[in-house]
Amino acid sequence: MTKHWTILLLTAVALQAFATTAEAGLFGPCRANKCETLGDYKPNKGVIKYYTCKIKKEWETRQHCLPCGRKIPYKVKVITYRDRYSDGTQRTWKCVVAGSEVTLGK
Repeated sequence: MTKHWTILLLTAVALQAFATTAEAGLFGPCRANKCETLGDYKPNKGVIKYYTCKIKKEWETRQHCLPCGRKIPYKVKVITYRDRYSDGTQRTWKCVVAGSEVTLGK
């Protein structure tokens, strides 16, 4: 009987750890360090996020800055999302798709 309770307890702990990791954004649409908010909206206390919808997927040109001052252009696939909140406001943010980087030149 103790063996069954031990297995049940370990399963519950593992599920709780997975749920906490998912909330942290590791299994979400993108990783936290690959996303950026467009604008400076921060929801007030008590405001509820209704939903997040995907707006568009596009290629965006960016540049790597080298220590010597040169810039190397590259393209990445970016997905733009929009959050809708209970106070009628919205927040737009975008994420880089992992592994989509393509170098454009020297």
